[in-house]
Amino acid sequence: MKIPVGISNHHAHLTKEVYVALFGDEPLTIKRNLKQPGEYASNQKITIEANNKQIENIRVVGPLRNYTQVELLEEDAEYLQINAPLRDSGDLKESSDLILKGPKGLTIVKECAIIANRHIHLPKNLQPNIEDKSIVCVKTKENKIINNVHIKISENYELEFHINKDDAMNFNLQNGEEVEIC
Repeated sequence: MKIPVGISNHHAHLTKEVYVALFGDEPLTIKRNLKQPGEYASNQKITIEANNKQIENIRVVGPLRNYTQVELLEEDAEYLQINAPLRDSGDLKESSDLILKGPKGLTIVKECAIIANRHIHLPKNLQPNIEDKSIVCVKTKENKIINNVHIKISENYELEFHINKDDAMNFNLQNGEEVEIC
């Protein structure tokens, strides 16, 4: 089965409460839709800060969620000198706190910084011999093997392999290219 690659840069998922603290009553607006149904890159961006260091232009991904999570690259975590563990989305326990800044204010968010695991969004019943939360490897067109790829299964997903920008560069991958489960 050929799986299209989706490469992500650092970005933030915000709760309504955090969004309002940063943007006031400005609506969250769509810059472009993402492949996963209902998800989009918004026009809104924030600045994150830790240890007196900042990273600007962190894109907010919509829609708003019930938890705030900032997905970073390894180089971001090193620059900010924070603990951003390699985790599944939503697994934020004991991750670092960040100061989030928007045009209308700022807020400190506890345990919100992670580096997201490589993962495959798999539509339910597309591959019946693979279970949700299993870990697989994928093979690139150059026959490079990428290990520790987490499976996420839902009837609402579109088939896609998510990998961050740093990993994609290391494996010479481009958006839209295809990989296969080993």
